[in-house]
Amino acid sequence: MNKLFRINYSYYIGVTFVAILLFLAAYGGILAPYSLSEQLEAKYVGGTIIAPPIEPFTMKEYPLGTNRWGYDLLTLILHGIRYTVLISLAVTVLKMAMGTLIGLYVGTMKRVPGWLEAFENAWSYVPLFIILYFFLIPISFNPVLKPIKLIVYFIIVAAVISTPSIISSVRKKTEEINKSIFVEAASSLGAGRNRIIWRHIFPQMKESLTIMFILEIVYVITIMGQLALVNIFVGGTIMTRDPVMYFSITNELAGLVGQARVNVYGTFHVLLVPLAVLLATTLSFSLLANGLKNRFQSNYQRMPWIKTGFEPVLQPKRKEYGKGLKLWPLKGERLFYAILAAIFVFSGTFVYATRNNDVGVKNYSQAKYDLNVKMNEFGEFDIQAKVNVKNMSEKDWDELVFYFIPNSFAEGHPFETIKGHSTVNFTSVLIDGNKASYTLENDTLKVQLPKKLRKGRKAEAAFSYTLELPEEGSRLSRVGDQFYLAQWYPMLATFQDGQWNKGEFTNGLETFHTGFSDYTVKYELPKGYSFISSSDDDPLAQTRKGEVEAKEVRDFFIAITSDMKVYNTESNGVSIRLFTKEDHNRDPKEALQLAKNTLSFYQENIGEYPHKQLDIVLDLGQNMEYPGIVTVNPYHDFDKFFKIAIVHEIAHQYFYGVVANDPFNEPWIDEGFTEFAANMYFYIQEDEPLGIAQELSNNRMRSIQQANIIRQYSNTPVDQIKHTGFVYGQPAIKLFKLVEDNYYVRDDGDVKKTAMQYLSDYYNHFKYKEVDTQEFLRFTMDYFKVPRGYFNDWLDTSRE
Repeated sequence: MNKLFRINYSYYIGVTFVAILLFLAAYGGILAPYSLSEQLEAKYVGGTIIAPPIEPFTMKEYPLGTNRWGYDLLTLILHGIRYTVLISLAVTVLKMAMGTLIGLYVGTMKRVPGWLEAFENAWSYVPLFIILYFFLIPISFNPVLKPIKLIVYFIIVAAVISTPSIISSVRKKTEEINKSIFVEAASSLGAGRNRIIWRHIFPQMKESLTIMFILEIVYVITIMGQLALVNIFVGGTIMTRDPVMYFSITNELAGLVGQARVNVYGTFHVLLVPLAVLLATTLSFSLLANGLKNRFQSNYQRMPWIKTGFEPVLQPKRKEYGKGLKLWPLKGERLFYAILAAIFVFSGTFVYATRNNDVGVKNYSQAKYDLNVKMNEFGEFDIQAKVNVKNMSEKDWDELVFYFIPNSFAEGHPFETIKGHSTVNFTSVLIDGNKASYTLENDTLKVQLPKKLRKGRKAEAAFSYTLELPEEGSRLSRVGDQFYLAQWYPMLATFQDGQWNKGEFTNGLETFHTGFSDYTVKYELPKGYSFISSSDDDPLAQTRKGEVEAKEVRDFFIAITSDMKVYNTESNGVSIRLFTKEDHNRDPKEALQLAKNTLSFYQENIGEYPHKQLDIVLDLGQNMEYPGIVTVNPYHDFDKFFKIAIVHEIAHQYFYGVVANDPFNEPWIDEGFTEFAANMYFYIQEDEPLGIAQELSNNRMRSIQQANIIRQYSNTPVDQIKHTGFVYGQPAIKLFKLVEDNYYVRDDGDVKKTAMQYLSDYYNHFKYKEVDTQEFLRFTMDYFKVPRGYFNDWLDTSRE
């Protein structure tokens, strides 16, 4: 029992708490459950109205509650604690370094100038808070300077005005030690001033300087708290006029407490929560300082028979001479340090590695495709498709749901723009090698599983069928002797919100929603045909047999062509190929140059192109994007529309190919961003006036007005869209207006630079993830610091 009382609890608790503070300072922004711009808005849930402020521990989504504006207090604290900890550390390091250095040299002077002692005495009576107040008040309210500049300014000023007290303390300690016999002995033996200071005096002061360092951190936090009482928050104060209110820009802990003082008679938790964290922060450093003091004092008592007037309660750590340092086995204090360091490292690594796990909409179905396609001389296809499926959800599956779009074009289909029809004949459907029952209605293929597929388990679905393509079809099409295989195989639907997310096919906008998958495709063609696909490793022209692969793509497109001329170029290491017939009036070289200019522009301004090659096929049919390949109709009457189509489809390689979305329920996300990116190409790269660059988007909106269609939200499902202008034009125009209205919030410069930086940051944030309206809002609200209501005129922001 006596051993328990002799443990230095202050030290170990202090070290643990300070380690937690440092961890939160490093990773708090990542751990925060929400962004700083996200607010809880009033809503009905189960007949109950939920509105801010939320009390702590009443909603699991907001464990520490919210303030009256709906901002999560835990998020504010996790973002703000790094400023409190790091600023106090920076000020302390700076003033301790200056004060110690000056104090050591002044303390070894033969005679300290009288004016210096007088200054020290006078300065000790001046409240430093008052001095800081007058330095900060002219620049802190609604500041013109950036928060980082205000922080640096505070660090420098606070360190400089605090340094004299450090100099005084260090000087007095130095003078005492300088009178010691061992210093006189060293001086008599010829030691110079520098050697005496750093080899004899400084080692005697390490312990006291360490304690002073920790206590000075507490002192800096105290000064920040005092400033907060007069609404001066480190990093800047936002002051509103009607009513007069004050808000911390950085959300540092003292600022959160200062701005919450008005809640003392109302929503008290808004004040209590950050105040408790601020007190815990100062307590952590105080415990560490007290623990270090106990530790150093007890260690001085290694010879208990020599009375020093201090009787240690703690067990002193005695130095054992003649024994080397043993690092293993770890025990006692070394074991404690090792465990703490391991927890810090592994926790930090885990937090950083998983920082983007909550970004994007989750899909809980995973597929890997092994496809084998054979084409005979009559243009008929014999296809074997193996799909390795994995259940990533918590639910057990009793069926697999696939898109099988070729069946939508069977004889008797209702699509007037499609000249022919497809012919499909399944010869076998297997699950793990055994015959399986299935149903096929329109484009919905459901396969029954022989037993439930549990979480983490896999199943292999194998399909054998023959296929004839519809003449001049929609994406899946035969145009003379050219064959275009788009969505030609069973594509696994996504599994979201506990169910298969499968919408019905409609001709026009895309309706299939698939995840990112890996593909292996074997092919065999008649003589005279070439194989062009989504793979980066397409074979040479007229190679009749082979195998290709593609990784992390959303679907796999194949063009089987004959007698097409090929043009080649490259852009920043990406091979660009253009395939075309010669029965149209478009100049292939101009089209190829436009494709190169477009891809180069997006590579330089948005991000890395996801493939090694880009193929453009000019032929009759829809303008359409696929991973690594686009098709463009060269028979348009308008030159500008042909150019827009090339730029638009290449932009889709970023916004569809890499940043995914649900094309049935959220078609605006890829189409709107793509049209916005295309408009920016013409506005920035081609230097067209804004009205000309956005001409297509403006024309779409004019056609909506001419049709007397009332307003519709862009985030409307495909089967409810009244006009495609709401999917393409409205988002493109609104996104540019968003940038135009708020570009000043960013440090990117003018509107053009901010627009492209926004696209780049959006692309890189959601790369290989799925975005919905809520994810878009969460990112964009935080990016431009705009409220949710800013988007209410064109998005239904209430949709979950």
